[in-house]
Amino acid sequence: MLRTLLILGASGLTGYKLMQLGKKRFETYGTYNLRVTSCLGNNCSNNHNNGKSLIKLDITKEEDLRMLFEEIRPDIVVNTIALHNVDYCESHQEEAFSVNKKAVGKIVDLCNNLGSRLVHISTDFVFDGQKQTSYSESDRPNPLSVYGKSKLEGEVLVRKSAASYSILRPSVVYGWAPLETQISLSSSRKPMNFALWAISKMKKGEGLQIVSDQFTSPTLADILAAVALRVAVLEKNELYHVSGTSCLSRYEFTRKISAIMGYPPSSVKPVKSNTFLQTARRPMNSCLDCQKLQTELIYRLLDIDQSLAIMRSQIEIESPYLLGD
Repeated sequence: MLRTLLILGASGLTGYKLMQLGKKRFETYGTYNLRVTSCLGNNCSNNHNNGKSLIKLDITKEEDLRMLFEEIRPDIVVNTIALHNVDYCESHQEEAFSVNKKAVGKIVDLCNNLGSRLVHISTDFVFDGQKQTSYSESDRPNPLSVYGKSKLEGEVLVRKSAASYSILRPSVVYGWAPLETQISLSSSRKPMNFALWAISKMKKGEGLQIVSDQFTSPTLADILAAVALRVAVLEKNELYHVSGTSCLSRYEFTRKISAIMGYPPSSVKPVKSNTFLQTARRPMNSCLDCQKLQTELIYRLLDIDQSLAIMRSQIEIESPYLLGD
């Protein structure tokens, strides 16, 4: 009998990839709130018993969440949901903590009651960016923003209270998924996918000004989803960093995108982060050291060129009009 997998946030980028992978190995269900892709939307329903696998859910409504868990009784839960617009969180603190902390605590309780294993997706923004090298799991978090603080407190709830869990920290998750969803905006006005946003701008011939003094380890969503399902079947409780192996600035990342997707890199211009008026502070360096994951899981992560090559191959098949010359 197949184990049951519940993906919270299945219409997001990581959730979309998880749905594609999960249905090959599990009886897979997913939730959505505002965004629904065309390819997933045909399976949307508020009642999964009619053979449909997507259920609408507001994660902050505790009774709806409890009823969903009791009906599906998942063996594995992957929580990809977050309020992740950093500036929006700064001015909507109660909402940020409701989604990123309080709801996580409720998920932990429900998983414990049913004996479900929880895989929780966190963020590199739990760090302050002062370190000169990449952050490992043993480095002490010190978030700068409400978003980072609320995500860290969600992590703490999982680590302290969940009976069976893995926590994954990625950095700048990107990848291909149906474009109409990926460039749509959430309730917090956040584009879902930086890489597809950049490609769509270049497709229109628009120049891009990208910060050159913030460094990250961009994470291909396909890899994050694959790792999430790998740790989902493990027995031990662990925190892992999972990202690409390249540490580079947002500007360098965007130049890589333009070159691999067939657009002139000259359309991307570097600017300093203080050029933009941003409400929340960002870590200047949130690159991640993923050696622990690669060693313990015997899993080889990819560099930026390898990852973008995978993304390009998917676009070539699904949306070739997005590519340049």
